[in-house]
Amino acid sequence: MKSLIYYFLLALIFWGCSDVSCPEEVDISNISIDLRVERLDREMFNLKSKQEIRDFLNRHKLFGSAFLGVSNYPHDSLLINNIYRLTKDPYMDSLYQETQRIFGDFSDIKREFENAFRHLKAYYPQAKIPIIKTVITGFGQDLFVSDSLIIVGLDYFLGKDARYRPVDYPLYILRRYEKEYIVPTCMLNISKLYNLSNYQDNTVLADMIFYGKSYYFTKRMMPCAPDSLIIPYTTQELSDVKENHDIIWAHFVENQLIFETNYFIKQKYLEERPNIPEIGPKCPGRVGTWVGWEIVKSYFHQNPEIGLEQLMANQDAQAIFSQSKYKPIPR
Repeated sequence: MKSLIYYFLLALIFWGCSDVSCPEEVDISNISIDLRVERLDREMFNLKSKQEIRDFLNRHKLFGSAFLGVSNYPHDSLLINNIYRLTKDPYMDSLYQETQRIFGDFSDIKREFENAFRHLKAYYPQAKIPIIKTVITGFGQDLFVSDSLIIVGLDYFLGKDARYRPVDYPLYILRRYEKEYIVPTCMLNISKLYNLSNYQDNTVLADMIFYGKSYYFTKRMMPCAPDSLIIPYTTQELSDVKENHDIIWAHFVENQLIFETNYFIKQKYLEERPNIPEIGPKCPGRVGTWVGWEIVKSYFHQNPEIGLEQLMANQDAQAIFSQSKYKPIPR
């Protein structure tokens, strides 16, 4: 009994301390938002006729133009026929049933969105709150994100145990298609609306800082989200890059990559790859974007008077780098 009490107290201490890992930078207690969620997946799979599909498209014109590409069809009957076949396909019905089982009433994801947008309103009071629409596409498109509309293809995010999964994706990308990645991925896309950049600066450093600002923004919107959902890396990958932080940075310095502008060289360090063998076999792809995040963190540590809005509006990547006094400490 004493042992049980001891472990119970340890658990309480652990969970109490875990709150420290996600301190709130702003007070959102008095911020309320009216987040509208439209379950188009349910509406679509209850349509009985082609005329009902036509009426559905007329009710959701922004969805039709932004997500379905209505303008790409020479006649709307072609799109209507496609949707009709989609909703009557037994395979699609099975996929629909699985999305309902996994996502239910969508209330948990809605709460995550609400919390993130309350943070957004705290930093940017004039920010729009987009409408959230959920759909099933038969793995046609995963997400659409703008300042006024977010569309989530639920079938993409059913997780590794789902009966059906997106095809033709490498494993290191496929593992991101889990339910918990939906809101962080959307907020990362929202960050682009606020992330000003000097597009004449084509250096690796400029891109690193751009990505670093986006990750930092997303973390501020979702302070309790694990870093692994924001970047996204596995827990092991995050551990590896942190452990070898100084080695990674030394590679950039020794190979004079910071001010490199060659597209093909930049690709190696900033874009999707399973790993970066130039640094090491366990170095994950996009590691330059992670270094950019570390630089931005260091910038805030050195300049605590700077606000998030000032950072996102700052287009001078070199100034951010210089003022960060960034220097990884060997472990």
